[in-house]
Amino acid sequence: MNYKLIKTLGLGTLGLTLALSSCTDKVGDNEFDNINNGSTSQKAATVQTAVGLLKGAMPLIHDAREHKYQYQFNLHIDNYSGYLVVANSLQGRLPRTYSPNAGFQTGPQANLLWVAQQVVPVINSAEELKVPEMGAIAAILYDFMAAEYVDVHGPMPYKDYRALKSEPPITYEKVSEIYAQILASLKKQQQILKDLSPLSEEAKARLQEYDLIAGKDVQNWIKFANSLRMRLAMRMVKAAPEQAKAEFESAVADGALEATDKDIALLTQGRHPLYTISENWDDTRLNANFANLLTRLKHPALKEWFTPIPQGFKDKEGNVTVEGDGVFAGMRAGMATYEKEKPIFSDSYKKFSRINPSYVTKNVAIFKASEVQFLLAEGALRDWSVGGRSAKAYYETGIRTSFTNEGLSGLVEYVTRKASACPQIDYIDYWDSRYNSPAKENGSEVLGVAWDNSADKEKQLEMIITQKYIANYPLSLESWSEFRRTGYPRMIVNDAGDTGDGSIPPHSWKASEGKIQPDLFIHRIPFVRTGSVALDDIINTAMPALKVEDKSIFSGQDYQAAHLWWDVPGKGNF
Repeated sequence: MNYKLIKTLGLGTLGLTLALSSCTDKVGDNEFDNINNGSTSQKAATVQTAVGLLKGAMPLIHDAREHKYQYQFNLHIDNYSGYLVVANSLQGRLPRTYSPNAGFQTGPQANLLWVAQQVVPVINSAEELKVPEMGAIAAILYDFMAAEYVDVHGPMPYKDYRALKSEPPITYEKVSEIYAQILASLKKQQQILKDLSPLSEEAKARLQEYDLIAGKDVQNWIKFANSLRMRLAMRMVKAAPEQAKAEFESAVADGALEATDKDIALLTQGRHPLYTISENWDDTRLNANFANLLTRLKHPALKEWFTPIPQGFKDKEGNVTVEGDGVFAGMRAGMATYEKEKPIFSDSYKKFSRINPSYVTKNVAIFKASEVQFLLAEGALRDWSVGGRSAKAYYETGIRTSFTNEGLSGLVEYVTRKASACPQIDYIDYWDSRYNSPAKENGSEVLGVAWDNSADKEKQLEMIITQKYIANYPLSLESWSEFRRTGYPRMIVNDAGDTGDGSIPPHSWKASEGKIQPDLFIHRIPFVRTGSVALDDIINTAMPALKVEDKSIFSGQDYQAAHLWWDVPGKGNF
């Protein structure tokens, strides 16, 4: 695959686009390929124009186009979350998955700006066009994208991007300030929609035309907004505990996604981007961390979402390392990879577990109903006012909701599986034994599925986050963010010697024992410094906004190891 970053002339900062040349795929003609990503108008001239803009925004939220999905998630965040790993070096551009690549890291910004170009004109013209419900929905979409973007890089130009400001200077705002603005906006938008319910017949007809993700029901948009408020409130529980509690309880009272609701997701017409990226391009494989977790918990999703490694697989020394059927193999994040054009790739990691062909029919998830149940479980664990049910009840409902919405069987057997039935397992790299990791070294721990009333709150929190992590696949940004916040689930660390951008300390390597010792993980992606992004803006406003009182040597510095405001180092979960 050939990648090239280009700048659309005349559009300034908002003209950042990605030009992606095809591998062996041919993108077919459908609504995902006919999106106007270049609108810079501040207002929609007509109601029908506004309808078209909102409809165009929906497929860009979590991009259904394969190349764009790679840039938005798969080339970096999917790896950091522990779900997937870039399987090859992408023509030498990504020799290790922790190695920063300025071009690859532009994806989250590009999608935020594309969505902004579609929804901001609707926000600005909603009152004039007398379509307040469309303005509220457009604002929810912008806030969702901003919430995801700020968790990738940290400080961002929230106000400037919402104003479609296209030329420097651009002002980056602090994460804490952005969170406050998003939470206030979401509360306002959900109230606007409540006050308009039931919608007029004209508004209902418009919603049927442009809503591609929320079931064409305004109540789902209200729930979506409040669910996002719950997510953000819990995210800042370490940085602002009292505010987090108040915001969370307010969102619960206003009504979020319920266990019986469908996920907020984009219908892909039988074309999930991850399948093409894995099967057709060989660009992604199962992560060792996720393979280890699903295997030892005996989760039925393992065989539904991924494929086993071929029987009779041989390692680099020619020894058969996979003798039976049904063995799933994951790659470690951070390890060195091969160029897929070389024969050695076909003999090695190309054969590791890939996306199951059945996954092509999945919708592109945006926000899962099961996540709300796990958020409520954590809220109950913290003794917040969350509806009167116990942490155990919400936890089990979260698992059940996930099984239902994912179409998985075996719920009763799974949810009652005790720790004694989930023993620690070693990680085995079936190609290169140097990367093997004993269970006691790789983050694996005896952790069951069945709720343990005798466990302390920390262990119960680990259970909640671990099951939320599984249920949220493939929402890698959310899972990476929760790992940074809580330290869960326990991860298999990256390969020895990979320091990323230099801020991740090198891992100690015991040559005599062949063990990789755990160390730091990536906490953020550095600011985009390519295309039309002004370096002066980063130096003058982004870097100062990144500085937080966390006693980290990287605070305020544009490194992978710098912690975001809500990612408080050294502070316990309770």
